[in-house]
Amino acid sequence: MSKILVPTDFSNNSYNALYYAARLFQNKECTFHIVNVCTGENNPDREKAKIESMQELEALVHRLVRDVGENTKHAFKKVPLCSDMTVGVAKYAQKHQMDLTVIGNKAKEEIKHILLGNNAMQLVREITSCPVLIVPLEIDFKKVDKIAFTSNYANPISHDNIKTLQFFCNVADSLIVPMSIEENKDADPEEKNKANFLEAIAKNSSKEVELPVFDGKVNTILEFVDLWNIDMLCMVYYPHHFFLEFIGKGIIKELNTKLNVPFLILPNTPN
Repeated sequence: MSKILVPTDFSNNSYNALYYAARLFQNKECTFHIVNVCTGENNPDREKAKIESMQELEALVHRLVRDVGENTKHAFKKVPLCSDMTVGVAKYAQKHQMDLTVIGNKAKEEIKHILLGNNAMQLVREITSCPVLIVPLEIDFKKVDKIAFTSNYANPISHDNIKTLQFFCNVADSLIVPMSIEENKDADPEEKNKANFLEAIAKNSSKEVELPVFDGKVNTILEFVDLWNIDMLCMVYYPHHFFLEFIGKGIIKELNTKLNVPFLILPNTPN
């Protein structure tokens, strides 16, 4: 049974992430750990805050069941948490060995909620024990037919991350579309890492797509996602490599406004 962590602040974007996850994994046995960081750990009224949080969590689950229908494959664990938001959620994910964390991405008009903007990226940086799926608010659920994986292959893709990609393919009956940006094309380590990865996913993938950088790496990726009708984008998070540039200052705003498919971020795990 998969364990899926969904932090919520009861905003529309966090509910949309929960709804998307429930639909995506509708045929998979899952326990959803719905966590609300209701107050700091030093708040003298934290017990009252936890009671109020639990009431809202109960209402949230009732809303979800009403919207997606009763599913005997799904169980829900409702957790009011007294903690710092990002650190508390990350520690919960690690302690309870979550298989996936799902968070909502912001809409243009929702800029003050706790899980949005830079805080969402702080969660990505803090949660290193499992993959993170970021779900844009302004999308309707649709079947995931194509999952694009993009990398410059400067590092090997770990066995755990390959297994995660294959898990998503099996759950959603999807095809992996490997995409790379043409740079350092003759570098031996990158070519070896790419070849090993492509061999490992061969049964679940299409032919690799190689693209030149025509208007910056971000716009190249966004154009590829649009033209190839990609349903989910996947990358590995390297704290001091290509990915940091992708989510860096200024780029996150472009992601929030332009990336209109869920974004699966894999942790930098060793082989």
